[in-house]
Amino acid sequence: MWLEETEVVYQEVLKLTATNLNSIHSVNLSIRFWDIFIGSWLREFTELVMLQLFNSDQPTIPVSTSIELPPINSLVEYRKLSKNVLFIENLRFEILNEMGSESEVNTDPQSFLESTIESKKTPKLGRIYFSATYLNRILQAVLQIRFWRMPEKLFIANPPLAPRNESLRKNLKISPTGINPKSKTVLALLPKYLPSAYFESFNFLRAVKKPWSGKKYPRVIFTANRHLYDDIFNFWTAHAVENGSKLVIAQHGGYYGISEFPSCWERHELDIADRYISWGWNSSDNSIAGPALILVNERFIKRIDPRLLIVVTDQLFTYPRSIFCDIDESSPYLWNIQTLVRNLEPINENVLIRMPITHDDSGHSQIGWFNEHLSQTAIDTGEQKFRYLLQQAKLVVIPHNGTTLIESIALGVPTIIFWDKSVVWMRSDAEAVFNALEQVGVFHRTPESAASFINSIWDDVDSWWNSSTTVDARKQFTDQYARTVSNPVRFLAKALQF
Repeated sequence: MWLEETEVVYQEVLKLTATNLNSIHSVNLSIRFWDIFIGSWLREFTELVMLQLFNSDQPTIPVSTSIELPPINSLVEYRKLSKNVLFIENLRFEILNEMGSESEVNTDPQSFLESTIESKKTPKLGRIYFSATYLNRILQAVLQIRFWRMPEKLFIANPPLAPRNESLRKNLKISPTGINPKSKTVLALLPKYLPSAYFESFNFLRAVKKPWSGKKYPRVIFTANRHLYDDIFNFWTAHAVENGSKLVIAQHGGYYGISEFPSCWERHELDIADRYISWGWNSSDNSIAGPALILVNERFIKRIDPRLLIVVTDQLFTYPRSIFCDIDESSPYLWNIQTLVRNLEPINENVLIRMPITHDDSGHSQIGWFNEHLSQTAIDTGEQKFRYLLQQAKLVVIPHNGTTLIESIALGVPTIIFWDKSVVWMRSDAEAVFNALEQVGVFHRTPESAASFINSIWDDVDSWWNSSTTVDARKQFTDQYARTVSNPVRFLAKALQF
């Protein structure tokens, strides 16, 4: 229910905000333009507000007054700030206040009817533009040259900074009659939280250099994740699509296609792309099953005297940003890892806890927790490259849904996965694959089961991993979530044709 309502609220807020921003900026741009330009931020913010509304029956966070926030200019600045405890506490305070507020807003429904987009002559388009594709540099260069485009160095610039106009921002607070009350709450918060890049700096963005060279808009824009951190790229991509360019987005990490609840990024990318290239799974009319781009032309890891049992942990959030995908510090996630390790008595001296390098940027550091609860266990804090660690791994254990389990299995490193529904709810399309993994011991639903199995195979892990039944189950997984193709350049060249 909350997933469906979150999507309804987002679409309603997007439509009203787009029409309002068209009026404020004196432009006549499509809903899709605004979805591409501000959608990465607006989806995250809407989902964060929905999470606080979802938790509104819980004890109130101890904040008694609104605090002054530093100016938010860009998506990157917002994302960094949104991990801050005070930011979340302040947002919840304002949400609770807004729920009981009858503050004056513009409620004239005629002001917020969907704009009609003027027909325009389609301009001539240039060559395909590639950026942040997740392909290695050589393959991306080969693909670019195939389309007569010279490889370019990725350059990210901050959007121009304009002073906040608090008087003009009051026009952002709109509340037409008949809208979802949760949509009303999101809209009421926009004057304070909307980044300046989408408002005060909007008219200055045209003076900022385009991401691509040449005067023409590209025929096709192909990226894997640049839309998630570059406001200038999103601004020009939105204009390009408005003028006839096609947008192709490729999957850029794990979690996609497995969780029952698609993340805001999965939903956003499928929403704005003309074509979406997954790593093997398929879920919508505009998606195709492609290769896992981070694994294209990669070979199996050659392990050198492997002795370690590496437990890979995920980032935890004191206050998650999503109902559906962030792991809360209060979840049993770390305790499950403790249970696993304590049940590996014969081999626990071989255990290495691999934490993400971001382990302490959204709450309490995991180091303190592991030093207290698994004090004898070695820790890696994320500085070493994961693939370097895989060379030393006798076995990798992954207790969450993410990119690491795809990399580990696809690169041929013996891997155990375990989680329960407190961490991951699987979508129905994934059940058959994970049932096959469960049958051969790769997937477990409790830490006790995983530990017992590890103890039973530890003396000869490779014989289990390379047995025909395990290889078959691994292939089912990689076919759906880490797919390979015989000629990736040819495949992608065809996928970029319209």
